[in-house]
Amino acid sequence: MTIKRKFILGVINEADITNVNDVITPYVTEIKDISSHMYFAKQPIDSTHIPNDVFFFQITAENELKMNKKVENMINDLQNLKVDYVLRDEETGEFLVTVKYGGQVAIKFDHIKFLKKGTFQKIDELKFFNTEYGYCKGFKPNFRPLEDKSIEDIEVLPEIIYITANSEENLLKLRDYLFDKVSQINPDLETEFTWFFR
Repeated sequence: MTIKRKFILGVINEADITNVNDVITPYVTEIKDISSHMYFAKQPIDSTHIPNDVFFFQITAENELKMNKKVENMINDLQNLKVDYVLRDEETGEFLVTVKYGGQVAIKFDHIKFLKKGTFQKIDELKFFNTEYGYCKGFKPNFRPLEDKSIEDIEVLPEIIYITANSEENLLKLRDYLFDKVSQINPDLETEFTWFFR
């Protein structure tokens, strides 16, 4: 009789997706890859240029001992790549790697009446900002109002930036850094932080 375990693996840096896929493929019996915007986002996203960076997969083994060894070997192979990723046991919710802290920063437009030209470009730059504290990731929504126009009567959905780090302290430093950067773009923009996993 074989046993099965299901996992979710998120790749933090898009440049590492192919290498991570190559490492995990020999260990898995079933794999499905999707883009993280499909997994996390609650607003419509332009998906034309978004890579598949979240892997749902299953590992099978003859017994618990062999299963643990397979998972350990896979993690060792991933560690040899020296990339940052998030690996989670889908059933227990347990995180199995060092990048264990994450959240999202929502940039809200509720008190903005007029958008300056270049606002969205500056926000988009933050969505791919990597620092010594951790990584940022975000996607461009399908709808954005025109800049240099009044948005007083338009509902503008929040812009979301996902952030991950290897410690709670670094995650909070990255959050504070983003809050400061958003304030520099426009002091009337509101920022809200939500723990994603902890």
